Amino acid sequence: MEQGVQVLREFSVQFVSFLIEEGLKGRGLDAIVTAFGKHRATIISSVLGGAGLAGGAWAAVTMWTGSVGLWGGVAMTLGFATTPVWVPVAGGVAGLTAAGGALFGVRSLTRNRGKKRKLQIVIGFSKLLLDGERFADQDVRVMRKFLLAKEVKKDQIEQLLLTTAATARQLSLRYLSIEDRCEIARYIFPLVYNGDGLITSSDRRRFARICSELRLENGTAAAISRDYRKRLDTQWSYLRTLVTSLNYFAEAMIFDSQEMELVRQQLEQLMNFDPRKGAPDKRRRALDILGGSPHSPATLSEDVMGEAAVLGAYALAQTALHRPAQRRHLGNVFDGLVDRQTELSQELKQKLRGSRRKVDNQYDSTRAEIASAARKLRRPPLPAR
Repeated sequence: MEQGVQVLREFSVQFVSFLIEEGLKGRGLDAIVTAFGKHRATIISSVLGGAGLAGGAWAAVTMWTGSVGLWGGVAMTLGFATTPVWVPVAGGVAGLTAAGGALFGVRSLTRNRGKKRKLQIVIGFSKLLLDGERFADQDVRVMRKFLLAKEVKKDQIEQLLLTTAATARQLSLRYLSIEDRCEIARYIFPLVYNGDGLITSSDRRRFARICSELRLENGTAAAISRDYRKRLDTQWSYLRTLVTSLNYFAEAMIFDSQEMELVRQQLEQLMNFDPRKGAPDKRRRALDILGGSPHSPATLSEDVMGEAAVLGAYALAQTALHRPAQRRHLGNVFDGLVDRQTELSQELKQKLRGSRRKVDNQYDSTRAEIASAARKLRRPPLPAR
């Protein structure tokens, strides 16, 4: 039972993370849920093979890297998934270093030469941003383990890890468009927070130097920094709304202490995304909202992030309920909340209820797969002939 709950929790975190990532792009809620459903089988097999039934810190990375690359903010031509909300989630579980975390966003590492070059560019400029010619030993261990898991040959791994900033510059200018070079800069920017979570004047100069070597326009470094801070603040706002909505569902379902603890664990994972020094205080204050006075959102306006927050809260609440009758009641609570929103059109209400049913179907299928995997584990081996 415990392993099954863990798998479902990890799946739920992936789903809510996807809601955030795609919602920030302005994608419609129903389209987000449908898109996630297309990748559900890949994600759940990764979770079952890693974080859930295998266990251990590295298993969390197996789950993460199994699904990374299906989506992301960085141009897909780069072969990267950007640094989305779930990257620090798995990284926090696995104890990843900053440089290791940057590497983990790269997908399909061995399939073509172009993606190998892009990996080299990330490695070389990461060294420059971290103010060194070589990575720390802990970084190297993490990256070697990841690359081996991706079936990169040992001699190729050593060559990749030796990539210098000068080589990264040459490759980027020769092979990448200006748009791709800008995305490289956006991708590695969070490394400036490595260490104490503060950006020093030296950090800013190093990042500005990288932008210059990538031949980006003047002001790009400042714009990337500003956009990243805005992105983090938007995620905090979303999560506070999600917690408020979660209180509403928890009150309606009369959650006990065990169920509240399960949703708290999921929230803690989802809130482990901000590398800034003030993030622990933001996390504490957001978690303090959980279990407070129930509050029904006054309106569910046609704002995709507001809708995604309520549906995300619904998904987290679903994870805590084991009996089908409880989950059916939760669905009725969600529909009742939607129906009471007088500002919404009937068409939008119907779409929201439809999205909720799609979530139910995905969770039902996931629970069935978890149960099937558990039965196979309990099955005795066949006798030798």
